[in-house]
Amino acid sequence: MISAGKASSDTAKRIETSMDLQAFSPVLYYLPRLRTARAWTARQLCDTPPLPPSLGGNRGLGPKGMPSTHPSSRWIHRRTLLTAAGASLLATQCRSGSPGASPEAASGRPSLCLFSKHLEWITDPAQLAETLADIGFEGADLTVRNDGHIDPPRVEEELPRFDEALRKAGLRTSMITTRIDDARKPETRKILKTASALGIRYYRRGGENWGNGRNPLERIRELHPKIRDLVALNQEYGMFAGIHNHSGYGLAAAIWDLYELVKPFDARYIGSNYDIGHATAEGGYGAWRSGFRLLAADARIRMIAVKDFIWRKRDEGWRPGFCPIGQGMVDFKTFFGYLKEIGFAGPISLHFEYSSGGSTPAEKQKKQIADMKRDLAWLRNGLKESGVL
Repeated sequence: MISAGKASSDTAKRIETSMDLQAFSPVLYYLPRLRTARAWTARQLCDTPPLPPSLGGNRGLGPKGMPSTHPSSRWIHRRTLLTAAGASLLATQCRSGSPGASPEAASGRPSLCLFSKHLEWITDPAQLAETLADIGFEGADLTVRNDGHIDPPRVEEELPRFDEALRKAGLRTSMITTRIDDARKPETRKILKTASALGIRYYRRGGENWGNGRNPLERIRELHPKIRDLVALNQEYGMFAGIHNHSGYGLAAAIWDLYELVKPFDARYIGSNYDIGHATAEGGYGAWRSGFRLLAADARIRMIAVKDFIWRKRDEGWRPGFCPIGQGMVDFKTFFGYLKEIGFAGPISLHFEYSSGGSTPAEKQKKQIADMKRDLAWLRNGLKESGVL
């Protein structure tokens, strides 16, 4: 396999001698438009991490946290367009798995993983990996938080153990779920550094609240410095942070607010861990569609969470009640079509917020695993029929 560095060097020799590599770098963004006529950029092709310094990738953040090589920062030069054919070789290397690229990006297809919160009664890494493989998952969305599989202060010892067990079972750590919310906290750098060294490229960060709630746009502006610091750390370690959208009165529930929160920053490092269940609970009949397209238009959707629900009347009023996927309110046919449309190739984390009951812990666990097998089979079949897998 030719390395991305070697490929970039070989390709550079084929283009005009007067054209430096930094002028050449925007081709990586615009190439898919030339090859597929899609409004979808090559950061989906090459995914993470960012371009190497020789191609102008790690040149620091601009005034809005956006590198100067971001496609919105300048018009592409005509001569650059004419060199697109020469750039094909480098883009192909990105697709086939350049150093540091995620396995999903290398394969060009999503990976189906389990949110490990739902198996936290299995604490042994080998047993967890064996259980996931038996159910049929391709990887794990590992919880790296105080009540999770991996305790953040011990991430340097525990995350490699779980990752190794998954690899031995033929699986991968598709992503991690964290409560990271501030780059200045000591555990933040420790978690990202450890994950990056293991080749993990996606993590779910902690959520934000509305504060006093009086002025949403003002609150979003207040949070931008904190997001900027986290983006800089993500850039350093080649990581993408996905903000999860929860239904209810919280920032990111409406989707437009999530977009406004991340809009000033490079989409290679910050975006959405898009939860279609929660998005439907908030977006109902059609608003979830416009929210999805808003994020997708800026290449923000790199991670997906899947769950389904029905509305249930409770003492406090109508609330979402989670149920087996395909049996609730989520329009999966349309959703899968959207994933196909954008060429989604990131982790899809399956969530189980419902229970089939059981009179004993052992019986509950047995039914839970049966639920996982059923929902995973339904999800995989739907994605295949839609052409996503």
